[in-house]
Amino acid sequence: MVQHFFDNGLLDAHHSARNAVIGSVKKMGAVNPTPVLTWVATYLHHPDKEIRREICHGIELRGRKYPQEILPLLQQLENDPTKRVSSTLVHVIGKIAYKKGCLATVIAHLKTCKNKDLVEKAMLKLLMFMKDTRILLC
Repeated sequence: MVQHFFDNGLLDAHHSARNAVIGSVKKMGAVNPTPVLTWVATYLHHPDKEIRREICHGIELRGRKYPQEILPLLQQLENDPTKRVSSTLVHVIGKIAYKKGCLATVIAHLKTCKNKDLVEKAMLKLLMFMKDTRILLC
């Protein structure tokens, strides 16, 4: 019902409108993931790198509880040529793995990735999280 608002907001020239969409995607994806993730998938290959980056960041919250649902979506960005998108992807992977019970799922998924440079960066991020927090070791 609200998809057209999201489409318009995501393509808005002002960052506040785009940020509102991504914030809504985060919250809605946590409670009603099917339509949200279906909508998100339509923007993963958008020509605008900022939209791809924002979409990547927008599904982070869902991945913190259900990484298996968003890792296949994120994998579509593994060869994105834009550094800003790949940096966000590494960040999101790290944030997902940080949550208790998600590390094994994320590592298993990273083993399926073909972009070894991305995997290396993601593993370094995971090691930084492990070093900075002891929550992963619990």
